[in-house]
Amino acid sequence: MSEGDSVTQFANSKPSVEEIELRRYEARLGVWKVVLGTFIVGLAGVLVPGFINFYSALFENWRKEAELRAAQQTAHQQYIKDFLTTAVNQDIELRIRFANYFSKLSEPGQQDMWVVYRDELTKQRDAKRIMINELEARAYALAEDPAPNKIEQELVARTLIWTYAEIGYVPFEQSKIAVVTNTQQRLYRETTALVNRLVTLENPIDKTSQDFIRFWELYRRELIGVESPAFAANMIALGRLINTNVANQRPPDEEMRRLADELESISEAELNADAVKTAGEKP
Repeated sequence: MSEGDSVTQFANSKPSVEEIELRRYEARLGVWKVVLGTFIVGLAGVLVPGFINFYSALFENWRKEAELRAAQQTAHQQYIKDFLTTAVNQDIELRIRFANYFSKLSEPGQQDMWVVYRDELTKQRDAKRIMINELEARAYALAEDPAPNKIEQELVARTLIWTYAEIGYVPFEQSKIAVVTNTQQRLYRETTALVNRLVTLENPIDKTSQDFIRFWELYRRELIGVESPAFAANMIALGRLINTNVANQRPPDEEMRRLADELESISEAELNADAVKTAGEKP
């Protein structure tokens, strides 16, 4: 090959300006690929574990908060359960104090419910107080009436007794409202006669009998607010023995008859004392 041919071949193989620029661009692109690839991989290696740890900690915190709220709710419910007797007590004043206590010591999410409950009880108590005033005024009017309506007297007396018991109100001695004494006398007489029938049975007491059912009506409702502490204590003892008798299917025993005699003695003593007191108050 001649020298001229070599020069011509070299001139023909020399890259053009465009090719050089393209190769430079490719080289720069390769460098940037390496740099960016390394940067992204490194950044991902730092951020991904960080995100995983962050969300793991966040979810764990949510779980612990949920468990804490559940534990607090369970503890609150158990605490209320321990005070269930107070929560359902007939005395509305006791329930108001109960609600007021929890309205201040409960968790923030529960305080509003106790406030509403307390306010509702307060409204009921105020309404009952107004009712007592109206019923006592009616009882005075009936006591002064020469020919009072006996049915209305009994109704007024019974409603007063229930209302007194519900709001924990103990009335002062009121000789004018003789209907209350008459109610006590009627209930005492009925109770002692009924108990005597039960304790003189030769067979076990039948829990479906009218006397058994009536005993618990007097025990749980009608004697409340009327009976004395001594009369009530005797009724509690009798109720316990009557339940035992029914459960074990045994005839009434000597202890039941002794309590029945004691109940009658208490009744007579109290009614006689009331009669003497009433007679002494008459002008």
